[in-house]
Amino acid sequence: MTLDSRPDASPHPALPEDLLARMEKIRQDFMTGLPGRLALIHQAARTLIETGDADAYADLARHSHSLAGSGATFGLPDLSGAARALERLLNQPGPVAPDALRDALQGLQDAATVAAPAAPTTPLPSAPDLSPQGPLRPVHMVRPESAAADDLADVLAAYGYALTVFPDAQALAAAAEEPEAVILDLNPYDLAPGGAHMADTKGRKIPAVALSSSTGFAARLAAARAGCDAYVVKPPDVNVLVDHLDRLTERDPDQPLRIVIVDDDATLGAYYEMALQSAGMRTRLVTNPMQAMEAIYDHNADLVVTDLIMPQCTGFELAAVLRQYDGLLALPIVFLTADLDAETYRSAVRTGIDAYMTKPVDLGDLAETVRARARRARQLKALMVRDGLTGAYNHLMIQDLLASEVARARREGTALAFAMLDIDHFKKVNDRYGHGAGDRVIKGLSRLLHQRLRRTDMIGRYGGEEFAIIMPHTAPQDAVDRLNLLRQQFSDIPYVHGDTPFQVTFSGGVAGFQDGRDAKALNQMADAALYRAKNAGRNRIELG
Repeated sequence: MTLDSRPDASPHPALPEDLLARMEKIRQDFMTGLPGRLALIHQAARTLIETGDADAYADLARHSHSLAGSGATFGLPDLSGAARALERLLNQPGPVAPDALRDALQGLQDAATVAAPAAPTTPLPSAPDLSPQGPLRPVHMVRPESAAADDLADVLAAYGYALTVFPDAQALAAAAEEPEAVILDLNPYDLAPGGAHMADTKGRKIPAVALSSSTGFAARLAAARAGCDAYVVKPPDVNVLVDHLDRLTERDPDQPLRIVIVDDDATLGAYYEMALQSAGMRTRLVTNPMQAMEAIYDHNADLVVTDLIMPQCTGFELAAVLRQYDGLLALPIVFLTADLDAETYRSAVRTGIDAYMTKPVDLGDLAETVRARARRARQLKALMVRDGLTGAYNHLMIQDLLASEVARARREGTALAFAMLDIDHFKKVNDRYGHGAGDRVIKGLSRLLHQRLRRTDMIGRYGGEEFAIIMPHTAPQDAVDRLNLLRQQFSDIPYVHGDTPFQVTFSGGVAGFQDGRDAKALNQMADAALYRAKNAGRNRIELG
């Protein structure tokens, strides 16, 4: 059972026209500004020769260092080489010989007259596929009694999966749409070794889940030998099935990584921004390192990329300041520099940086380096600020986020809704079916919220069976409408305890931000609306 006959995807897709246009625009900006950069270098050199002024020496060293890094980035390696030669001359001990300085300046001027290069066409890094919202993700199922799968299709749709049922393996292999996972509701003993192996157009294995009424080791072994990646016993606990689908399809519920770039060269910084944005990250460019702290907190940065040599504050000094804040001790820092000196590298390591990249920086390497370190930092942070059972923010963190979002809504004049949810009659669920079943219900509600709300919404486990949701840029009535839809979907999800199926509902209260309300007042209003929903019969959403 294979999909290998489908046409191969191109391993090197062409750059989209909009990205090519952005790259060309940034390169043209660099070329347009190049005469001005050279004029600054010549002016600083004249002042240094005539007066020996220390500030002129520092300006000349900084400008030459900057050009050494940016020239090759924009396709002028000779310019970078000439700028680096000037920088080496300035770094030699003792005074700089005027004739040697003039020769270095002439070499720089000659290199700058080389014809401007063509726009680069190397593929940029692409954004990872993050799609818990939007169109449903296709899952195919082999099941001879297709009508029996109708209820399962409805429930999986609530969790973001579109189920299509096929009567046999031949019909599945002939399907036009490529699935992200396959469910095999077949007798495991009927599957030949390797029979569950399916490949997509890129040759990657499509995950397969065995669905069977057999519970013994032998049946599970037969499914494993066939190539199944998970095994679910019938009647299926949908939450267990969705757990496997989420894991096997590598569904990523996180928001895009947020990166702050600190570089006094706005053109070069824009180039790095473009690369990281094309890889699916959200960026904030700061050209004055003295403003970096505000940007880091305002952008809620996962990582900082900073140039090393800047006039107001060096990268070393910025890193040292960041490490003075307890909340930023674990913030990853990536240094970008044209300096190849080993001592500079050792100093960077001692400062506590996480990566050190020399210019010209390969955009693909930059994106992968930033993504890997930012993801790891986010994972480590999640261990401290997220609830272990549900993956939602813990009580303290959701309160901190609410305070931040209230401040942002007040500053920007935008809408903000806050909701409190509570699972109805949860004590009865624990008493009747046990705490294990109660945990599955809590986890099921958390999963539904994470997969069906927006990435910008923030979900926290407030305590026990209570959840809190922050919805930026959302009017209160819109929040009520969205939560009512989720409430209806959640009430249709079947849970299983032994052979006993049961269903659960939740109630909620929503409050909207208004001038004069702080986070505490918003919390209290949503909590009061929740209690009104409980007193009015439960399984409803009230607006505060």
